[in-house]
Amino acid sequence: MRVFDNHCHANELTGLGAEEVVKRFKRAGGVGVVFVSLLTWSIGGTPGDRGSVAKLYEHTVRNAQVARSHSLISGAVVGVHPAECIRLLEAGWRPAEVLEFMRWTVDLAAEYVKEGKAVGLGEYGRPHWPVDPAWRSLCDEVIKYAISRARDVGAVVHLHLERNGLATVESIAELAKAAGAKELQVVMHHIEPSAAVAARERGLAPSIPIGRRGELEQALALPPIYLVESDYIDDNKRPGAVIPPWTLAAKLRRAVEAGVIGESYVEELFKNAEAVYATLFH
Repeated sequence: MRVFDNHCHANELTGLGAEEVVKRFKRAGGVGVVFVSLLTWSIGGTPGDRGSVAKLYEHTVRNAQVARSHSLISGAVVGVHPAECIRLLEAGWRPAEVLEFMRWTVDLAAEYVKEGKAVGLGEYGRPHWPVDPAWRSLCDEVIKYAISRARDVGAVVHLHLERNGLATVESIAELAKAAGAKELQVVMHHIEPSAAVAARERGLAPSIPIGRRGELEQALALPPIYLVESDYIDDNKRPGAVIPPWTLAAKLRRAVEAGVIGESYVEELFKNAEAVYATLFH
C-alpha cells in the first residue's frame, strides 16, 4: 500500500526535523512526501527580508533531500505564506511594496524550479481569517502571479485558502483560468472533503487533510479523485494541531483493514500524486 503525503512541513528548530519525520513516515508505510515552505519567522527569519526568504527556500529543499536520502519520493514546494502579506501590511508597508516583494518571492521560487531544486510554488494564497477586503484582493493578485509563473516553468502551486466550500472553489477556478493554469496545476491545500469533487471537476487538484475529526470518513466516502495530506507543522508547542504523516499512513491502513476501502483505493490516491508531480516519477 503506497501512501503519499501531499503537504508536509518539517522544522528541526521547533520539532523533530526532517530526518526523524521521514524515518517515522517510512516505517508506517509512507513512500512519498512533498515538503512545503513554512513561515519565514518559523525558522528565525524576518518578514519582508529577502535573505530570510532564500534561507527558507533552502531549508525546504534540504527537507526534500533528506526524504530522498531515505529512498522516499520527494520534492520541495517553495514560496511565502499569505500570512507574510498580512504581517507586512499590518507593519505599515504600502500595498504596492508588499505586492512587489511577494512577486519577487514568486520569481525566486520559479528559479528554484528551473534549477531542479523544487517542484512547486507555495504555499501562496489568502488568509483563512477575516482581513480588509483590499488586503484579500492583493493576495488574489499574488495568487494569479504565482500561477502564471508556475505555468511558465512547469510547476504546481499549493494554495492556502479559506474553507468556504463551493464559493472558494469557484473563485480559485476563475483565478486559475485567468492565469492560464493547466489541468491539476493548482493544488487546493487543506480543502474540505465536501468541496473536493467540485474542485476536481474544475481542473484543480484537491488535497484533503484527513486528521480532522470526521473528515477521514467524509473523504473515504468520495471517489478517489483527491490527494491526501497531513499538513504536519512539526512544532512541539502545538501538539495535536494536525496529524503527523505516519498517523496519516496508519489511518489509511486501518481503513483498508476494516474494509472501509480497498487497497486499490489507496493506489488511486497515489496515482493522483503521479499525475500532479510527473517530474518526480520520471
